[in-house]
Amino acid sequence: MKERVTTNRNDILKNRDMDEFIFEIKDYRGVKVKLARTIWQDKILSTSPIGHPEIKPYMSIIPEAIRQPDVVFQSTRRKNTHIFYKLRADEKGHHIVIVIKYIFEDTDMVGYVSTIYLTNKLYARGDILWTTESTKIR
Repeated sequence: MKERVTTNRNDILKNRDMDEFIFEIKDYRGVKVKLARTIWQDKILSTSPIGHPEIKPYMSIIPEAIRQPDVVFQSTRRKNTHIFYKLRADEKGHHIVIVIKYIFEDTDMVGYVSTIYLTNKLYARGDILWTTESTKIR
């Protein structure tokens, strides 16, 4: 079996050809985005310190948050990473945050979900790449 590794040896993208995907959808720009089953089960739902099992009940909202996010920021750490927000996703006012790393595969850009979590705060350091007309940021 062929193993592909990005130049930065990112574990999220390692062995992506062998992963089964929970979904493959288009983001707000029409770029393909995938959520690997291993990332969902072994990282996001993990009870380890890096896990975010509290996100499980929000799974039905996640694809829509990628297709129609309320706001998307450019990561200040990595230019190929975008931070998607679905604002006020529940009655407590939590925001769903979806971190997507984009890479070129052959000639097409593809995004891979690297993590998903809940927060009460907005990451407001990176450049705003997208916002809905009704969303006021800064």
